[in-house]
Amino acid sequence: MVKHLFKLIWKQKKTNFLMMSEIFISFLILFAVSTLCVFLFRNYKEAAGLKTENVWALFCSFNSDTLREQNRELVKQKLRQYPEVLNFALMNNNVPFSFNSHNKQFTYDQSSIMAEYMRGEPEIINVLKFKMTEGKWLANADKLNKHQPIVINQALKDKLFGQQPATGKLLNNSDFGSKEPPSDQDIYQIVGVVENFKYEDEFQKIAPCVWTLIDEWSKECLIEVKPGVDAAFEAKLTKDLINLGTDWTMEIQHLDNMKNNKNQMILIPMLILLIVCGFLVFNVALGLFGVLFQTITRRRSEIGVRRAMGANRNHILWQFIGETIIIASLGMLLGLFFAVQFPILNVFDVEKSTYVFGILIALASIYLLVVLCAILPSRQAIQIYPAAALHED
Repeated sequence: MVKHLFKLIWKQKKTNFLMMSEIFISFLILFAVSTLCVFLFRNYKEAAGLKTENVWALFCSFNSDTLREQNRELVKQKLRQYPEVLNFALMNNNVPFSFNSHNKQFTYDQSSIMAEYMRGEPEIINVLKFKMTEGKWLANADKLNKHQPIVINQALKDKLFGQQPATGKLLNNSDFGSKEPPSDQDIYQIVGVVENFKYEDEFQKIAPCVWTLIDEWSKECLIEVKPGVDAAFEAKLTKDLINLGTDWTMEIQHLDNMKNNKNQMILIPMLILLIVCGFLVFNVALGLFGVLFQTITRRRSEIGVRRAMGANRNHILWQFIGETIIIASLGMLLGLFFAVQFPILNVFDVEKSTYVFGILIALASIYLLVVLCAILPSRQAIQIYPAAALHED
């Protein structure tokens, strides 16, 4: 039966080649979109690792940078006066879910890795509610250490140290492979390890990150307020802080809103991509349906002969569905060759299982599509009576 189906497919090779080309392109598109969806979904399922509810980000702008230390103390003294403020901590530049980023390369032994470099006061752990997995969090007393103290996240520990303890290890920031010994300023000592957390958006892949103590304030501050604090207090806090200096400007953003805005920057393009992909697949489905309908119409005499020779309706139905499945399989075979290169070559540093799920989803979607497109023309074919088909011929 299978050999017979291949003969029939070869007889209509021009038409079937067009169908296989459409299926090949559709498979590649579905593979790319499915893999991206699986990648984002798996990242989304990872725990956020930090608290965003009732956390505000304060962005300050002063009329002069010469009094930065004095300005910092004025802001901190004012924040301590409000019972609505539970905790606060100053940060530098790359506040979570903002559009700022600061990367540094760290080297240990023969390994080198790029990590997000975040700086803040020790109280930042009380605001964002990090969970320690090893060692301790940063403290002001650590500034007396010979080497700059840092806390790394679990992702960085896994890549550099594996199952070995990380506390007490020294990293350096000098050029990888440099023959000159690093200076004391380029050496960092790990005092603790924190659980992984997301600082870009909820769909980001967990990335290496380093926390260290703030050295010079760059006008950012994270504030944890009591639940239920309304916009009236936000307006009052902004006004009071502005009145501390001359020509000061203050902006408060909610960390939840910042996170949602970053999420939308991922979701909206993804939604557009899904719509475009759906439109292309729909057009391919219409083309397949039209080609199958035309092919079956031209083969009425063949169907009549088969019916006259004793083939029942189920035989005719499964013949056309089987032909369609074989054509789809041949079209996807070439696409599968290209798709499997991604996990083999570790393209984009994505887990192999993500590509495997993308391939399986694309295969299942194509098979479902071609079977649905083949059912209606095939059901019309089984309604043909042998006498009528042979009379028309």
